[in-house]
Amino acid sequence: MYYLTKKEDVAMDFKTYRNQPADELSDYMYKVAREDNMETVYERFAKQQPQCAFGAMGVCCTLCTDGPCQITRKAKRGVCGASADLIVARNLLLKCAQGTAANVYHARNVARTLKAVGEGKADYSIKEEGKLKGIASRFGINGNRTLEEVASEFGAFFIDQINSNDYEALKLVRVLAPKKRLAIWEKLGIVPGGPNSEVATALSKAMTNVNNDVVDLLLHCLRLGIANEYAGLFGITTMQEILAGIASPNQGEVNIGILDPEAVNVLMHGHQPLLAIKVLEAARDKKWQERARKAGAKNGLKIYGSLCEGQQIFNIASEYKDVFFGQIGNWIQQELVLATGAVDVLAFDYNCVMPTISEEFAPKYHTKLISTDKTIRQANVERLEFESDNAKEIAEKILERAVEAFGKRGKVNIPSVKHSAMAGFTTESVVSALGGSVQPLIDAIASGSIKGVAAVVGCTTVREFQSGRHIVGLTKELIKRDILVIGAGCCSSTMQNANLMSPDAVSEAGRNLASVCSSLGVPPCLSYGSCTDIGKIIQTAVALADALGVDVPDLPVVASAPEYMEQKAVADAFTAVAFGLTLHLSPAPPVLGSPTVTKILTQDVESLTGGKVFVELDPVKTADAIEEHICKKRKALGLKVDGVLAKK
Repeated sequence: MYYLTKKEDVAMDFKTYRNQPADELSDYMYKVAREDNMETVYERFAKQQPQCAFGAMGVCCTLCTDGPCQITRKAKRGVCGASADLIVARNLLLKCAQGTAANVYHARNVARTLKAVGEGKADYSIKEEGKLKGIASRFGINGNRTLEEVASEFGAFFIDQINSNDYEALKLVRVLAPKKRLAIWEKLGIVPGGPNSEVATALSKAMTNVNNDVVDLLLHCLRLGIANEYAGLFGITTMQEILAGIASPNQGEVNIGILDPEAVNVLMHGHQPLLAIKVLEAARDKKWQERARKAGAKNGLKIYGSLCEGQQIFNIASEYKDVFFGQIGNWIQQELVLATGAVDVLAFDYNCVMPTISEEFAPKYHTKLISTDKTIRQANVERLEFESDNAKEIAEKILERAVEAFGKRGKVNIPSVKHSAMAGFTTESVVSALGGSVQPLIDAIASGSIKGVAAVVGCTTVREFQSGRHIVGLTKELIKRDILVIGAGCCSSTMQNANLMSPDAVSEAGRNLASVCSSLGVPPCLSYGSCTDIGKIIQTAVALADALGVDVPDLPVVASAPEYMEQKAVADAFTAVAFGLTLHLSPAPPVLGSPTVTKILTQDVESLTGGKVFVELDPVKTADAIEEHICKKRKALGLKVDGVLAKK
């Protein structure tokens, strides 16, 4: 990895040193923002160089007032006596706990809405009756009652699971986990209890002078990873589908160029899509289209999605084609989207909103900002906090603010290029496309038409040589080698921006994969949606393993977070490793200052769960390692490797 090291380098012209946006439309808008004298995420990254090497290695501790302590050649321990191994492990556990808490917070919000629907206190109804009754029945909830009673009981049950004690095994795990995985987790003592309690215990363990057992701290990360899946990701996706509908494949427009200069444009941004559904429904009312046109917008009022919220809307967009006009942007694009001057309202909930949006970009480009979650507090932002019984009211206010803001627009500058993509994949829709079972996918893998599957998921970063480049470069290399790619989160947006989630992308795939995708009418990169939909990818892997009668680590499947960035990604990483997946990470996580932690994560943990981590910054070398791993798993299963039948 390259870091600036000289003070004079920090003052260099940003045009000389910057990690440019990965796609042409973002690069166009970057130049617009710079011409407007706006400092973006790229300049801020440059100004941070050289960044703290101690923090990058994970060997900086700020837990107590005797610090901050750094492990150096002359200081092998912190003031309290903590070693590099202990400091790294504690820091990692803190990140994992925070990421798990964030996903569980989201799941709790959805559970509260589901419970309120059952009690007749919400602006929502049940869209997937079969899914609700099916999952509720697995926990002994009687489905032979009104739908509302089932919804209320399951919502209450899920909230109780979140709040249960960590010394009692989580029923969600006991019931839903694959039996082979559960046996391994029980042997390791990492079957979690209630996630809130698990987080509280983790935070207690990570305090100064409490726990100095590095292995125990890392095992607790695995406990949190399992809780993150079942009490977080699984809960989010399952209950959101019950309320909003199951994903189905559909095609739509993506990236910045789809904004309409002749429309009132509303951008729903964040991670929780339930309010966005009500905004879409409200926008169908002719009164809003008429008010928008009366305000001067000849094309009326249009709704778009941004970040993971947009990906989740895109998943069910078939139902809202009349008012939903596309998905715009990954995390590092948000400032550039506002620089178009064409976003009238940016309504956002929690996670992934840069402080510069409210402090600099919205005032400059005349965008009205509205926060909709109680965790958000930003200056100059109107708060319309979502509750399940006021969603319609808030949706109407968002549209009203957008029409008002349209008349205050300044200069508008939108790229002329438009891209399209296909979204809406999930275990159910993939099975549906395959005729009702995963067997055709298994057959394609067994024959070698699909060599294996790589989940390329997570965030985007502005670190050197990344900014979407690692995602795009790795994805192109994988599909060229007949490896099917599943995307989620900002990785999906980046692939969409590079036209890799369009059916036309079969031209970039290997001959065998291209043939399979062409026959099914799907791209070689399937979007499962948001970062929280990583849980659905896990469930697809479980379905494949169950159908084959093997455990998840036996599958020719790999996970990659090629530009992971924040705490939820750390929790998701431990979810993957707990399930036995080999996980590629880039950039290197802050653990390299501890040889012990590095060895455990990259080697030792494989003998415990079947999963492990490897780090590689070069996309081609990453693809080489993934392909080698997939071929190793194929060989162990007795499947063809490079056209030759392997011997077990």
